[in-house]
Amino acid sequence: MLQLEARQKKRFKVDLAPLIDIVFLLLIFFMLTFALPGQGINLNLPNESSSIISNEPQLVVRINHAGIISINDETIELGSLMGKLSEMLEHRSKKIISIEASDKTIYDLFVIVLDISRRAGAKEFSLVM
Repeated sequence: MLQLEARQKKRFKVDLAPLIDIVFLLLIFFMLTFALPGQGINLNLPNESSSIISNEPQLVVRINHAGIISINDETIELGSLMGKLSEMLEHRSKKIISIEASDKTIYDLFVIVLDISRRAGAKEFSLVM
């Protein structure tokens, strides 16, 4: 007669190392993406009652993709921008400037125009990109 020996069963062992790696990666992901209080910029967004129409024409500074600056469709050099803006803002009751920039405008030029506008006396800005 044929005698068969019973095989010894191997014990199944779960490898927890990959599971622990994934848990740590998820922990790091959620820690980095979690919004903490105090992050971000505080904005005062206008409401419906603040949209009062002014009789004064808008003062619009445009910067095109080539870096050419214009005030109300009048081309102006960067060096004379501050003098022209301060002259135009001097007689206005509301010191509001709209700055329109092309999507290919150099960011440094945009910041320079914004800073010059602030130094020329503008108190509020409307940024159009």
